[in-house]
Amino acid sequence: MNWTALVGSLYAAQYTAAERLRKPALSMPPNPPACADAVDAAERRLGVWFDTEFRQFLLACDGWPSFGTVQLYGAGDLGVGEKWRRDSACAQAYFDTAASGAVTVPDGYRRVLVGKTVVSQRFIVMMFPTRANVAAAACWDCMAGIDLRYPDFGVWAEHEAASISYALGEEIADRRCLH
Repeated sequence: MNWTALVGSLYAAQYTAAERLRKPALSMPPNPPACADAVDAAERRLGVWFDTEFRQFLLACDGWPSFGTVQLYGAGDLGVGEKWRRDSACAQAYFDTAASGAVTVPDGYRRVLVGKTVVSQRFIVMMFPTRANVAAAACWDCMAGIDLRYPDFGVWAEHEAASISYALGEEIADRRCLH
């Protein structure tokens, strides 16, 4: 996965749409890259091992306030801060219901909230291993009992970026037709 290319192209699409649609909130840039020490500290704080894709994402952009409609947390936010704790409590309440397919956390893994939407109760969570050299992590996109499993954070991000780009293009096209 080329995170620099994915982040750059999605930001360009969001920025262009923000100008055309006059919606400045769409143009929020990704955070600057995290340093390896900050990523390592987040792993220690959470007691997990990040998979390669999530680690590379943080090293390319340390979270993003507006990855489409999802706020992705940076290394310095994970496991600390009032907002992350509050959002994690909301996610846990969601997982405590029988509506969630991501309720079961396998032995040797920990569920970690890595992103959340502001408006709806949509959570992006990773199942990270708690020991080194364990099978790969998995990414879940959870909302309203429809929990979609992705093999890793990179696959989720590619899918989400394509959906965002498509939706922005459709909204721009719809507005052109109205004028």
